Amino acid sequence: MDDDQREQLKTGAVKKVNWPIRSIFMHADAVDFWLMTLGFIGAVGDGFSTPLVLLVTGKLMNNFGDASAVTSDTFIQNINKNSVALLYLACGSWFACFLEGFCWSRTGERQATRMRARYLKAVLRQDVGYFDLHVSSTAEVITSVSNDSLVIQDVLGEKVPNFLMNVAIFVGCYMVAFIMLWRLAIVGFPFALLLVIPGLMYGRGLIGIARKIREEYNKAGTIAEQAISSIRTVYAFVGETKTIAEFSAALQGSVKLGLKQGLAKGLAIGSNGVVFATWSFMAYYGSRMVMYQGAKGGTVFIVGAAIAMGGLALGASLSNLKYFSEACSAGERIMEVIRRVPKIDSDNLEGEIMEKFSGSVEFKHVEFAYPSRPETMILKDFSLTIPAGKTVALVGGSGSGKSTVIALLQRFYDPLGGEILLGGVAIDKLQVKWLRSQMGLVSQEPALFATTIKENILFGKEDATMEEIIEAAKASNAHNFICQLPQGYDTQ
Repeated sequence: MDDDQREQLKTGAVKKVNWPIRSIFMHADAVDFWLMTLGFIGAVGDGFSTPLVLLVTGKLMNNFGDASAVTSDTFIQNINKNSVALLYLACGSWFACFLEGFCWSRTGERQATRMRARYLKAVLRQDVGYFDLHVSSTAEVITSVSNDSLVIQDVLGEKVPNFLMNVAIFVGCYMVAFIMLWRLAIVGFPFALLLVIPGLMYGRGLIGIARKIREEYNKAGTIAEQAISSIRTVYAFVGETKTIAEFSAALQGSVKLGLKQGLAKGLAIGSNGVVFATWSFMAYYGSRMVMYQGAKGGTVFIVGAAIAMGGLALGASLSNLKYFSEACSAGERIMEVIRRVPKIDSDNLEGEIMEKFSGSVEFKHVEFAYPSRPETMILKDFSLTIPAGKTVALVGGSGSGKSTVIALLQRFYDPLGGEILLGGVAIDKLQVKWLRSQMGLVSQEPALFATTIKENILFGKEDATMEEIIEAAKASNAHNFICQLPQGYDTQ
C-alpha cells in the first residue's frame, strides 16, 4: 500500500466508484441461476398480466356497448368467451406471482447466506496488518456482514422482481395501447412521461432524506449508548445535564430533515394529480376519435388506462435503480475483502513443517513498525537468543515492544528488517498454521466465545479428547471451579 492510500485511509476519504450490476450476482451458483430464470419468467408474466387484463376488459366493455346491436346469443357468447379468458388470466397470474415470489426470495436468501459465509471466512483469513489499516472497529466488519448483505438480499428478493414486473407492465401496457388505438397511444405517450415524476420524486427525494434521518438518529443513539454503557462515569462527573444537551442537539438535525421530508412527501403525493390531468386530455382527444374516427368508448377508456398505468409503472421501476446502485457498492465492498490475498495467509498450506525441532528462538537484527504507524519504530536492530527449554521474561514500560515480540514470533506481522528463527529455520519459511499451532498464548485479558467451556478450550486443539481438555483445565487451575458450574464443561 502506498503513502497516498494510507493517508486516504487515515483521513477517512472514500472515493465513490460505480460498480457493475454483476457484483450483485457474484455469489450465485447453478441452482440460483435456474431460480433467477424462473423468477424472471414469473416477474415478466406478472407484469404482462395487467395489460392483458386491460385488453380483455376493453373487449368486455365494447361487448356491453354493442349489446343492442347484436343478438342475445351473440352477446352471451362474447361475454362468456371474454369471461373465460379472464379466468385463464387469473390462473396464469397466480402461477406467475408464485414463481416470482418464491424463486427470487429463495435465491436471495441462498446468495446472501453464501456471501456472508465467504465474507467472514475471508475476514478471518486476513493478516493482522489488514485490521490495523482497514478496520477501525469491529462494527465495520459486523456492518458488512449484516447491513451490506441485507441490502443485497433485499435487492435480490424484492427490488429486482419489482423492477422486472414494472418494466413488463410499462412495455405491455403500451403494446396494448398501440394495438387497440395507435393514434390515441401516440398522442398520449408524451403526457405519460409526466407520470414518471411521482415515482422518481418518491424514489430519489424521500428515500434519500429518510437515509439522512436514520444517520442523524444513529448519531443521537451513539451518544445515548455511550452514556448508558458508562453510566457510572456519567454519575461520577455529574454529566447528566451535559449528556441530555448533547443528545437533544444531535436530534435537531433530524427535526430539520423531517421538515424537508414533509415538503418532499407533499410534493410527491401531490404530483399524482398528473394522472388526472392525463386522463382529462385522453378523455378530450378520445371523444373526438369516437365522434369522427368511429372508435369505441371501451377502447378509448382502456387505452387511457393503459397509458396511465404504464407511465406510473415506469416511474416505479426507475425508483429501484438507486437500490441497485447501493447493492452494487455493497457487493463490491464485500468482494474486495473476499478477493484480497493477504501476505501472511493462514489458509496457505505451503511452507515447511518441522517434524523435530529444538524449540530455540532467535531474533537477528529485527526492525519493525506497525503498518498503522510506519513512522514510529517499535524495534530497531533488536536481537535476542532464547535457547530451548529456557524461561525468559520480557520486562519494560508500556509501548516498549513486549507484545510486539510475541506478535512477530506468531507471525501476525513480518519484520521490516532482519529475521526471526525457530529451531534455526526462518519462520517465514514455515507453514503459518503449523507455526501457530506449536505455541500456547495466554493474553492479559483472555476472551471467551459465546459457546460452552469445552468448545472454548477446543480452540487450542480442535481434535483434543475429553481427557486432554480436562488436563488443560487442570494445568491452568480451572478444573475445580468448572466442575462446580451447573453443567460443568458444557456450561455456556
